[in-house]
Amino acid sequence: MTRILLTLTLLPAMLCSAPGIAFETIPLTPDRWEAQGEIAFEEREGRRVMRLGAPATGKRGGAVAAIKGLSLGTGVVEFDVMLPDAMEFSGPLFRQPDENNGEFIYFRPHMSGKPDAVQYTPIVNGNLAWQIFGGPGFEAEASLPAGRWLHVRLDLYPASVMLSLEGKKVLHIPALKAGSASGALGFGSLMGGTYYSNVTVEPIADHADPAGPPPAVALAEGTVEAFEVSEPMTEAAAFEHARRASWNGIRWHRIAVESNGIANLSKAGADGAEAHSFIARFTIPAKAARTAVVRFAFSDDVRLFLNGRPLYAGSDRQGSRDYRFLGHAGFWDSVFLDLRPGTNEVAMVVSDPTNGGTAAGAIVEPEAPR
Repeated sequence: MTRILLTLTLLPAMLCSAPGIAFETIPLTPDRWEAQGEIAFEEREGRRVMRLGAPATGKRGGAVAAIKGLSLGTGVVEFDVMLPDAMEFSGPLFRQPDENNGEFIYFRPHMSGKPDAVQYTPIVNGNLAWQIFGGPGFEAEASLPAGRWLHVRLDLYPASVMLSLEGKKVLHIPALKAGSASGALGFGSLMGGTYYSNVTVEPIADHADPAGPPPAVALAEGTVEAFEVSEPMTEAAAFEHARRASWNGIRWHRIAVESNGIANLSKAGADGAEAHSFIARFTIPAKAARTAVVRFAFSDDVRLFLNGRPLYAGSDRQGSRDYRFLGHAGFWDSVFLDLRPGTNEVAMVVSDPTNGGTAAGAIVEPEAPR
């Protein structure tokens, strides 16, 4: 996916929900929506609709629209959506405390019937992270016929979400990843040509997830549970720092890994221009010289250094392994590290100019008994 930012300049009024509202039908009129990109309010098939982006029959172009005067934490959101017969990534944006952070669930009509027809991603510092979060709990199979209305229900719980289509539960996200308790509510369309209608909102203060909290899943033995991560910089600058193991002038952030053992490096800062690279480092102690096996994950490109010496370079960009490879971060690769006695420093220079999720993860395999 090319780099597209789902940003919207939020009006101050959007961060204060009107008191006393238990249920509201949101008017599809320009005065109630704050938008970026092409947006139209019109009549279609006898109903009032909002179109995001240019029509799919013409030049494509995305758009974002948020409801003015509303901040939502928990409750029920319902709407009808009509998707185009074309590639599209469109759906609800919620709990956006500002223009660069929040949650996004989107429909992919061009993948209708596939296991990833519906996808979820947090938005962190203006960056999507769908390549970090894949599989059950983040993606779901659904039938998304184009050109007809689909009814959608979104149950927002304190830490989780249930999305239903036509009354059928489709995607349960047991643990949201952006970390905000409430925020603006709206819709995003990355390619354009999606219509929305019949938007209703019902805030519910005690809306509890009937599934309860997800069971705790232990990380694999040897997982690096947190990285020291630099703020974004150019790839050339990151390479030079890592090659010399010289960290002067770098401000480090401790970034814990997600539930899958992979860290979302965008938490260390918003990248942009040519600054799409982060340095993620960790240490491995050794009582004596030995060889350690490290399995690692990254997205999209990586160069791995041990004590300033480059050992590995690779790319997991979308389509890099085969035409079906989406670039999801996983522990696909391993490297042998010749450790010296004492503290050994591993630095991963990770770059991602495509806005799919800048990621790093590492598992140090247990030392084999002698």
